[in-house]
Amino acid sequence: MTSSPASRVAHRFSRLAALLALIFLAATSGCSGEDAPTITEDPSTPPPPATGVAINVDPSVEYQRMTGWEAVTQIGELECDHNAFLLYRAPLLDAAVNDLGLNRVRLQLRSGLENNVDWFAQYQAGQIDRATWRTHWFEAVNDNANPNVLNASGVHWGFLDYTIDNVVTHLRQRLAARGERLYVNLNYVDFGNSPFEHSTNPAEYAELVVAAFQHIQSKYGWSPDAVEMILEPDNTPNWNAATIGPAIVATGDRLAAAGFHPAFIAPSNSAMSSALLFFDQLITMPRVREYLTDLSYHRYGGVTSAILQSIGDRAVQYGIRTAMLEHIGSGYEDLHADLLQGRNSSWQQFALAYCGSDDNGGVYYMINQSNPSAPSFSEGSRTRFLKQYFRHVRLGAIRVGATSGDNRFSPLAFRNTDGRFVVVIKSEGGDTLQVRGLPAGTYGIYYAGPSASGVSPDVTIAAQQPLAVTTPNGNGVITVYRK
Repeated sequence: MTSSPASRVAHRFSRLAALLALIFLAATSGCSGEDAPTITEDPSTPPPPATGVAINVDPSVEYQRMTGWEAVTQIGELECDHNAFLLYRAPLLDAAVNDLGLNRVRLQLRSGLENNVDWFAQYQAGQIDRATWRTHWFEAVNDNANPNVLNASGVHWGFLDYTIDNVVTHLRQRLAARGERLYVNLNYVDFGNSPFEHSTNPAEYAELVVAAFQHIQSKYGWSPDAVEMILEPDNTPNWNAATIGPAIVATGDRLAAAGFHPAFIAPSNSAMSSALLFFDQLITMPRVREYLTDLSYHRYGGVTSAILQSIGDRAVQYGIRTAMLEHIGSGYEDLHADLLQGRNSSWQQFALAYCGSDDNGGVYYMINQSNPSAPSFSEGSRTRFLKQYFRHVRLGAIRVGATSGDNRFSPLAFRNTDGRFVVVIKSEGGDTLQVRGLPAGTYGIYYAGPSASGVSPDVTIAAQQPLAVTTPNGNGVITVYRK
């Protein structure tokens, strides 16, 4: 239907008023940083408001910038049959990078790596069993009394190197072959209690982290992109907001002096609600805002829509990123909410892969090594839905505006660094949608429904032409991406 000249004029005045209101809101709400919304005038004729089953994409509205889809660097490299591991590693990592779309890892830095005994070497040599080795994972022993001078014999990198050699290096190679890079998040872990504690010695904590950066740089030629300060401080005996804050500042200063400028992620509580409380304490501490870049949380407790919205609000208020970096059992519903309400820039379910058949949402892939000479692996039941988001939304992508005229369909739209758009739609029923506002070009379409996943024929659209797409029956996800 063709609108009258009067209605078009009214629409333009309505659009201008909305833009002015949004600009005033952004100017008065303390928005700053790359995650704050930006509103710019679109010189082209805007699409009409979304009604019925229309999805409107608005590239002039920008939200968070993506920093990766994460997994813990665990693929059974120590726990599974070693002969089986050597056979399944390559195809598994091919699938993780090229099919699922993982591009970020949690590389764990255990507190017990600072110890006068190399317990991992003893375990590898068969001198102690796994249970004995495990008792020393978080047994920190100070290298010496001077945090400014490292005693190299007091820190043992064997376990860290083993993980890099067997997992991280292989992921980096596969992403490099795609013209991309792996984002590495170095995560300090301390679930123990020792006479010496990094938590009460910020300079000693900084010494260990800087030593890890320098070791990785020297041996492998790269350095981590981020420092996640402490894994689940609410589940540790010694860490809290009062100890995390000084450690951030001490480590940020020390790394900067050594020429490293990573992101800083905290507080990573197991409970979403306590993470918000910890963050609100951290952000008021002297100099923490100089370094803290990401508000991180897990989803094991204190999960409400109001808390999630508050986390997203903090992103806008302080110009920081947010990240949900662990929840065994989370599927696409949680991911969608975290991206939309929580404004997440990164997200993790848990481990990359493990041997066994327990499909509890703790791994992206399950490994079958019943025949070690012919192992196989399969996706977890949630993985095919997560793939709808991970595969085509890449590192550096910016989430842009997307609205729906029907509350059964919730869209998220992204613009990748190469300018290609991706629209991911969480659906609660089968219907035909009109996706408006996409640039001209050819688009691929694939979906994950209640019982199956599939690919629809490519669609080519001209400028200002809507793209028609049919969602699967029942709850699911459909993805439209520029080819």
